[in-house]
Amino acid sequence: MQGHTYGRRAALGLVAATVTAGGAAAHHGWSWAEGDQGELTGTIREIYIGAPHPTLRVEANGQLWIVELGNPRQTAAAGFNAESARAGDEVRALGNRSRSSDERRMKAVRVTVRDRTYDIYPERIRS
Repeated sequence: MQGHTYGRRAALGLVAATVTAGGAAAHHGWSWAEGDQGELTGTIREIYIGAPHPTLRVEANGQLWIVELGNPRQTAAAGFNAESARAGDEVRALGNRSRSSDERRMKAVRVTVRDRTYDIYPERIRS
């Protein structure tokens, strides 16, 4: 009987993990972004370094944009960390903007701050 209870719990745990992973994959994928890449230049207003994605709030042309970087480990591997930029710094981001025209959000593949370039997704950079 104990084995049966353990099996049911394990099965429920597997289902929960599968549902969670599916939701995470949908959130962290690229399907929400346009295929074409563009550039955004502006002033950093806020920086968040943490899960699920480090982000920059960037003011450009009087509008506030959310610029998503890679996951924390990937962003750190690119050399970008909490000391790489500050509010008030100018940033140039290359990436894919949201498919939703009313959403000012970009998934950055490269950012340049303080004359240093960080290739967040080098395999996705298109010249």
